[in-house]
Amino acid sequence: MTLPHHPAAPHEAEGRQHAEALLQLCKRLERAWTLPDVLEAVKPMGESVFDYRHVWLALFDEATGMLDFLTHTTSGEESALSRQLQTMKIPVKGDALLEEIMCATHVVVVEDARSDPRTNKAVVAALHNRTIVNVPLVMADQRLGALGMGTYGDEEGVRPPKPWQVALMQATAGHLAVALDRVRFMTARREAEEALVHQKERLQVTLQSISDAVVTTDAAGMVQYLNPAAQALTGWPLAAACGRRHQDVLGLGTEPGTDTAPDLMGRALEQGITQFHAKLRCTPQAGAPLLIDLSASPLLRPGGDADGVVLVFRDVTEASRLSREMEFQALHDTLTSLGNRRAFEHLLAQAFAATRDATARHCVCYLDLDNFKVINDTCGHAAGDELLRQVARLFLAHLQPQDLLCRLGGDEFGILLWQQDLQQALQVAERMQQELAAFRFVWRDHVFSVSVSIGAVMLDATTESVGALLQAADSACYVAKDGGRNRIHVYAENDPALAQRYGVMEWVSRIEDALQHDRFELFGQPIIRLGAAPDSQRRGLHCEILLRMRTADGRLVSPGEFMPAVERYQLAARVDRWVIKKALAWMAEHQEGVELCSINLSGQSVGDAAFLGQVLQAMDQTPVRCDRLCFEITETAAMGDLAAANRFFQALRARGCQFALDDFGSGLSSYAYLRELAVDTLKIDGQFVKNMADDPVSFAMVKSIHEIGCLMGKKTVAEFAESQAIVDLLTGLGVHFAQGYALGRPAPIDELLLETVAH
Repeated sequence: MTLPHHPAAPHEAEGRQHAEALLQLCKRLERAWTLPDVLEAVKPMGESVFDYRHVWLALFDEATGMLDFLTHTTSGEESALSRQLQTMKIPVKGDALLEEIMCATHVVVVEDARSDPRTNKAVVAALHNRTIVNVPLVMADQRLGALGMGTYGDEEGVRPPKPWQVALMQATAGHLAVALDRVRFMTARREAEEALVHQKERLQVTLQSISDAVVTTDAAGMVQYLNPAAQALTGWPLAAACGRRHQDVLGLGTEPGTDTAPDLMGRALEQGITQFHAKLRCTPQAGAPLLIDLSASPLLRPGGDADGVVLVFRDVTEASRLSREMEFQALHDTLTSLGNRRAFEHLLAQAFAATRDATARHCVCYLDLDNFKVINDTCGHAAGDELLRQVARLFLAHLQPQDLLCRLGGDEFGILLWQQDLQQALQVAERMQQELAAFRFVWRDHVFSVSVSIGAVMLDATTESVGALLQAADSACYVAKDGGRNRIHVYAENDPALAQRYGVMEWVSRIEDALQHDRFELFGQPIIRLGAAPDSQRRGLHCEILLRMRTADGRLVSPGEFMPAVERYQLAARVDRWVIKKALAWMAEHQEGVELCSINLSGQSVGDAAFLGQVLQAMDQTPVRCDRLCFEITETAAMGDLAAANRFFQALRARGCQFALDDFGSGLSSYAYLRELAVDTLKIDGQFVKNMADDPVSFAMVKSIHEIGCLMGKKTVAEFAESQAIVDLLTGLGVHFAQGYALGRPAPIDELLLETVAH
């Protein structure tokens, strides 16, 4: 590919083009719901960016040990073998190239397939392969397979990838892995829905297999025989029923719209074939009315004349009720009785089809309740369920009969506003927000306020697909929630807020790459004892361990750039495991020079029961003194799940570890929760410390936190000690420790240790 020349900064221009290509890939992948969709989404990257016409996916089936190849060519005639290869399964074991690909953490390049000893020469000759490039696809430590690209025959020749192509291929593979994981999830959901349908069919078969009731009559319709099942169903003993009209014994009612019962017996005798009628109403001699399926077959004599009829029937009252119930459940949410996601997508598909050749315009809204988890965690799921029911009724009150409200799952709702333009839809959404803001949910002794974030998108002739429509509404809702909640965001092409969200998503593959290739680095910032004699200020390194990430091009990235993606995409526990493993190994090597090292933990990690076991196992495997280890957790994360935090504290305190409560004072209920948290140290929120020299309120907050901490027997550490004036004020208040630029800047942890030893 020939890139535009920029005389000032060609590498920057290429970088921008590559970033734009990745952004477009992300957008295509968001609309990919099947494996062919994923392949179709990545194909333009192979053609226009890497200049490889042959692009394929090799997906690993762990159950069979096979690689499933999904491929197509973009030009030229395909041979029979090439068409077969599109669905080919190849065992990994025994194939040198495939075994290397499934174990590799790097891009596997075969410069010339004709001469490379790892390739299958018969397949290479048939397909005219030359250069082959395979990029491993890995998601959450699970190998999904590989993204493959390559050249054909002498026409394209040998063309191994350049270094920038390899780096860009790895970034592309990261996005593909996320998309493939989503496809697997959607496939599992579809299979679950199909299983529900199959369950319904099995139920119907079971009901139909119950022993049928049988009645025989003569040619005049008088009963001659009932089997036991018929006697039980009709309530007539055999002796009493014989000689009576079959209509009376069966208690047949009239057909809807007529004054007579269906004459199945007469039609069977007249036509000489079996007649059937479903869901006939009948009233047994004793018991409630029933619905029955009834068939009438003529009893034919050897000459062909009929001298009677066999009536076979079964009670389908319960089966009919279950069928209606299952049909309702398949399309409705059992909690709110609203339509469910399946019903919403089905009706959106109908609305989408109606807009293809018409001027119809509708608005679709995606609604997500704010802080719903707080109510669930505080009062239990029964309270959360009741809130959802009340909120559903509140939303319905603002809709017209032709509009549609569905619960899509959890605390998320979808609305289709029929034949309404954007301005009308926004008025409806604003009224919903205002009424919900005024609404108070009361549960026992608790009162909660509730708000909702709303994403809106128009459905008209320009809408690409139902999938793209839902993705756009979901993304707009996400932006509304991320922008402060209780907001409405309207989806638009080239929206900067949405572009920023895609930017955050790009960090996922970079973080995965850093975890796989050990590109994270440990830094540290010194924590200095205040008010002590100079010769006793340091008894070894006392610091907070910080994290940096080294990108593939060597750039050092601060946590502010990648941690939002870590938290948002549930990667915190994996990153924290990496930090703990590396920090423990480093401390074990240098523990004679270490007084105390503090490690930050995410609230996601503390709430993960498996994470605690992994930390304990790492300690067992590393000869480090645990009394020189302190774990920091933010006040907000600790208050989010007090029980989980205290379980974590107690388990590690038994090993001798210490605990610090970070950013203390930032919450509204700091002091109220302090008694319930078994911590050793309070780290005073830096927003108060950095302003205490100029703001009396900040000074008073620092003083108050320190005094309360001392009263409860806890040490205090002041963050953001940025000037000597602040350090002097902290010393005067008696604060035990401080950290900040006035006392030491963050540095690689080895350099920090050497600096400490030198002093």
